Amino acid sequence: MKNIFKNLTLLSICLLFLSPSATAQVMGNYNTQQPTNAINYRPQFRAVPRTAAFAPNTREMEFTINALSNQRASAFVAIFSVFQAGETVKDVNSSINERITDMTDGLTAIGVKEEDIYIDMVNFLPTYAFSEENKIFSKKTLTEKPTGFQLQKNLHIRYHEAGMLDDIMTAATNAGIYDIIKVDEIVEKPQEVYTELRKLTFEYLEELKAMYSDNGIALDSSKLSVAESAWVVYPKDRYESYSAHASQKLSKEDREGANVSQVNKPTLRFYNAIPFNDYDLVLNPDVLAPTAQFTYSMKVKFILPEEKKPVPAPEPEIKTVTEHTYFYLTPEGKVVPLPLGTAK
Repeated sequence: MKNIFKNLTLLSICLLFLSPSATAQVMGNYNTQQPTNAINYRPQFRAVPRTAAFAPNTREMEFTINALSNQRASAFVAIFSVFQAGETVKDVNSSINERITDMTDGLTAIGVKEEDIYIDMVNFLPTYAFSEENKIFSKKTLTEKPTGFQLQKNLHIRYHEAGMLDDIMTAATNAGIYDIIKVDEIVEKPQEVYTELRKLTFEYLEELKAMYSDNGIALDSSKLSVAESAWVVYPKDRYESYSAHASQKLSKEDREGANVSQVNKPTLRFYNAIPFNDYDLVLNPDVLAPTAQFTYSMKVKFILPEEKKPVPAPEPEIKTVTEHTYFYLTPEGKVVPLPLGTAK
């Protein structure tokens, strides 16, 4: 029995020490650098992210339906910058054109068509520098003089397979071109994506109305107000940075009298897609490669008709009828009732 207890205690201690490492493997290096409180207490990570609330006006009902569609790019446009400096216009122009020709030849060799290459003339500037002149009996003189020219051209390259960028980069480096400015993702016919999102959102709204109708709340007879918005986020806007390292923290006593030399830690980046937390409808949710994320949001307000109060039944009219009785006195002194039919 003692051996079993010792084994269980040892296992518990091992799990206690291993659990931080296991959590780090699941969370990833990016999340380990985020504030702990922000991860644990952020509203969207709670069990009930958004609490239902009544509208101030009990006759109003509001729905917000958010839809998202992940779309793979049908084409890409990579933009490279080519810069050249020199003393004469001829030298600058011939040097930059030679590098561009080398790159376009390399692009043609890997299957990029001529119509998919565009050369953009960006700027052509003269350069100046100050030269020092020392004159007797005068202060030092700095005179600005022309020193040469700077020329920049950009290459726009369209391609259709994401994997081609590696070959394009190789062609660029072989031509002495190392500055890739950005890569744009192209989605053909984005209006069709928005149309599909809008259609699905209205279908989802009809399902909600049917559910409420089945439970005694008729929304079809309500006044309706609708507001909508739509936008798109491309992959280049969803890259975030982090640094994967764990550095020792030195105290003031450790730093005192010491030369501290720190290693330059690289800043790393990764694609962080829009999370699906706040979306009711998600098309193509299985995101492997970076995608363009189209979103559509619709807010609907139903104003329920006022309840008709039952009209009370009219009160019965009360009439007061006065009946008269007439008498006459006979000569003998008797009081005899007189019939009404004869009282004329």
